[in-house]
Amino acid sequence: MNKNLMRSFVLVGTLFMLVAGFAMAAGQGESGEDTTTVVFADASWDSILVHNRIVAFILENGYGGYKAESIPGDTIPLFNGLAKGDIDVNMESWHSNFPEAYAEEKEKGTFVNLGENLPDGPQGWWVPRYMIEGDPARGIEAMAPDLESIDDLLKYSHLFPDPENPGKGRILVGPPGWAVTEASQEMMEEHGLYEKYTAFLPGSGAALAASMKGAYDAGEPWVGYYWEPTAIMYKLDMVRLKGTEFPVADVDILMNAESAEKMPEVREFLSRYSTSVAMNNEFLNVLDTEVESAEEAAVWFLKNREDVWTEWVSEEIAANVRAALQ
Repeated sequence: MNKNLMRSFVLVGTLFMLVAGFAMAAGQGESGEDTTTVVFADASWDSILVHNRIVAFILENGYGGYKAESIPGDTIPLFNGLAKGDIDVNMESWHSNFPEAYAEEKEKGTFVNLGENLPDGPQGWWVPRYMIEGDPARGIEAMAPDLESIDDLLKYSHLFPDPENPGKGRILVGPPGWAVTEASQEMMEEHGLYEKYTAFLPGSGAALAASMKGAYDAGEPWVGYYWEPTAIMYKLDMVRLKGTEFPVADVDILMNAESAEKMPEVREFLSRYSTSVAMNNEFLNVLDTEVESAEEAAVWFLKNREDVWTEWVSEEIAANVRAALQ
């Protein structure tokens, strides 16, 4: 082959690869259609994982032209990522747990609040009901019949022994990195509980849930932080102690301000997205007992709660989602 002709082929091939590379970098998929990536905050509790995947399914299959990605992390780092633009959407912002940081970024205009995902997410310290009332069916007698409030815990530390600190009780205040963990520690300080208790930080949300369920199944005492909606609170009969109630949490959907401008279609869709605590408990129970992943729980929700999600989208989008579910 002529050397000049060969050089021409090499040059053309190189230019083609460069053009193709720029196209892919701009979000052009194999089909040739432009795609927009939407990045979600994948916090460490199950309900937000399912919400992210419900939205991802609708965007990718209903609207088309979107690709969903998720960044895992803890509450505050994920919120900071949203403010900086590294994350586009937070489907569950429990910002009553970090009001100062929320107010500061709201003043800067780094995000837009698209409204409630679910109202009134109950949070606080809980004990099993059988500790107060007993459970004749399980042969459990009441251990602390007058345990009603956080201050009552001072006389019951012996019921919650800390195996690592003999003579003290243990309160599970929440995993490291959760905003509520620090708030629980402050409550212990304010009510003088460190005199008789240690603040125990389980390594994860799963470890926290396992601790509560293990104690409940054994009919043993347990006290610690938890919240709804969750699958475990759907199943266990727990009582929230007075004085430990966190501020009523309106669990909102936040979107990075620049992302909201660049993706008005996504903003409009998410502004109509709304669920309830009972609805969340329902699909979280399915996740815990019937399916293996948040993706499967999202598909279950889309198949079984069409009465809900079809209110968020047009009939054309709904038809596309139905077709993808087949």
